[in-house]
Amino acid sequence: MAKAVPLDKVLLANVEYQTEKREVLIIKKIGTNSTTIGTLKIDRKPTTQVHALIAPMYKTTSNFLGPMDLGALYNVVLPEQKIIFEGASGSKVRLIGTKIQLEPAEAVEAGLVARADAQHKDYVTVVEGTYTHGVDATWASDVEREILALTPKTTQEYHFNGVVMASVANVSGGVAPGEWYVRFYVENAPLEHVYGAYIKHGLDVLSLPRPPAEATELVAFSLADFPIILLGDKTLSVRIANVSGVTKSPPAGASITATFTAAARFIVKT
Repeated sequence: MAKAVPLDKVLLANVEYQTEKREVLIIKKIGTNSTTIGTLKIDRKPTTQVHALIAPMYKTTSNFLGPMDLGALYNVVLPEQKIIFEGASGSKVRLIGTKIQLEPAEAVEAGLVARADAQHKDYVTVVEGTYTHGVDATWASDVEREILALTPKTTQEYHFNGVVMASVANVSGGVAPGEWYVRFYVENAPLEHVYGAYIKHGLDVLSLPRPPAEATELVAFSLADFPIILLGDKTLSVRIANVSGVTKSPPAGASITATFTAAARFIVKT
């Protein structure tokens, strides 16, 4: 009878590994120190994507998220399958979950085989975008600029139902609560379209910590209760607006820069 033991391995990025013929890895959580978006490939097929901001290897005071819990989108590495994490040079990936040790000639559980077959068509991904306003350029109040535009192919879907982060950098005097808002549009229509006089639409950028940390905000922002489902051929636009009521300026020789990072469920329909 198969025996389950804890799985908590650290693998080097850009190195191909292979499971043994009686070994199954069930990856339930994943973390990395890759500062660029990295892709976990199993059987040479792309699956989960992660980034150190959204799925760090460890929970610390500089990032309270810790390894990402994959939930129903867990990864399975079947016996004698290749596995590689393609990330930043010199980075690592941490895989947490369960390792199954099979008896000789014992078959892998059908549910695990089914997930292994589906995981390259339904997995967690990371989406990121940046807007740079221009060196020494001032940013007038109520001016809005696009950080990210995303249009999936006809057979693809993105479900934004996880962590969302944003930041605004290089602002003289810093960024205070209530000064910068992140806004979401689908097909150029704002998701938040009903609001009162003097109440600006959007989410305060400081409420979307990038990342949640001791020095900023401990609690991450999540769309779990308000998912944005982006269907094929539809466009999601994420924008940043100066709602402070005054013009903002960067330090001399710098540019105000806004960045957006989010986890999403990525589905390929067949």
